[in-house]
Amino acid sequence: MSRKKTRELVVQFLFLLQMRKEDYTGLMEDFFEQNPMQEEDKEFFRENIEGTVKNLDRIDELISGKLKNWTIDRIPGVDLAVLRNAVYEILYRDDIPVKVSINEAVELAKKYSDEESGVFVNGILGNLVREHNMQ
Repeated sequence: MSRKKTRELVVQFLFLLQMRKEDYTGLMEDFFEQNPMQEEDKEFFRENIEGTVKNLDRIDELISGKLKNWTIDRIPGVDLAVLRNAVYEILYRDDIPVKVSINEAVELAKKYSDEESGVFVNGILGNLVREHNMQ
């Protein structure tokens, strides 16, 4: 499985967490049963989930800071899951180029939401990267 596909599963899982509001560790094992992965993919998946959950307050704060006349509660769930994963990757994963995280996030938003969501996600992430001088 590629990182691209694993990242897609990460977004699906983050969306599930928003809906279920349960501890992620129990849900993760069930998720792995339904979505078999090789160990390398499980490691990437776990790192992104655990990192996002651990840093969720900071991630949401950064996303909220980029919203104009909008609150984080109004962001569609899929878009929020995409943004949370991308912001985590941009801030905390040195092994992934910023451009890759942004491009993958935009593609996921378009795939699971719509074209406007792709533009929205790109705008939020682009502004965040520019403001914090992240390359």
